[in-house]
Amino acid sequence: SLNERKKWLTVVDRLGAPGDALITANVIRCIKDEFPDLRINCITPHPDLILLDPSIDSINQPETFYSFDSTYWELIARKEKSENIIEHNMRRLGIHKYDYKAAYYLNEKEKGWAKKVINQIDKPIIAICTKSKEAVKNWPEKNWITLIQQLRRKCSIIHLGDNSEPYFENVLRKAGKLTIRESSAILSLCNYFVGPDSLLMHVANGLSIPSTIIFGGSRPVECFGYKRNKNITNTPDCSPCWIHEGYSKCLNNLICMENISCKIVISSIEQQIEKNECTNK
Repeated sequence: SLNERKKWLTVVDRLGAPGDALITANVIRCIKDEFPDLRINCITPHPDLILLDPSIDSINQPETFYSFDSTYWELIARKEKSENIIEHNMRRLGIHKYDYKAAYYLNEKEKGWAKKVINQIDKPIIAICTKSKEAVKNWPEKNWITLIQQLRRKCSIIHLGDNSEPYFENVLRKAGKLTIRESSAILSLCNYFVGPDSLLMHVANGLSIPSTIIFGGSRPVECFGYKRNKNITNTPDCSPCWIHEGYSKCLNNLICMENISCKIVISSIEQQIEKNECTNK
């Protein structure tokens, strides 16, 4: 009925983390696929992340009479093991078709700026981000050092993220120096991305950048992992814990992340890069 009358629907990014803005945009695209004449207003604390999305008709305008919360709080509460976060939202709307695929839009000015930043780099570029705000998602820093030492032989490494990122040698550090849109523009020109389940995982997928994501076991890949990525997991008996910083804490010494070896991650990246290089040829 709303679609036939071309009414407004407000979709609220209820959980509000940066990555949730792109998940909410994914929800909106799936709604629009089913009901293309709806006009959609999105309320989110991170409007810059969805700024140019053509599926969204307005951002952070007053909530309309009809509204829907984009959320997966129920999955957190029951420690879900398999239901995809977009599937979960579509089921609540009675929509049975969905596509779990992020989308990120840059303008030509942003792309041109990024080209100038990296125009001197002559090796394949790997972007890394090493920190999530959730400790249970973070791979040990010593492993990142080993990973960088191995990859730098064949690749240039750009370090993205915020001020919480540790300092590493032999990388082009942009962490803490760029806006998220600037970081995304740089990422759009990279050959590969490596990081945890965090915002840049969604941005990379939205830019179609092949990625290795070090998931560990706190969140199920079935719920959050993009199929195109190489998602590396480790699932001890305590997994999935869905631990959120400030509400609960890991009592098992982050065993799911500690048990992911450098060898496994490096092998995954090298195989994927070789595959992509062969495809390009």
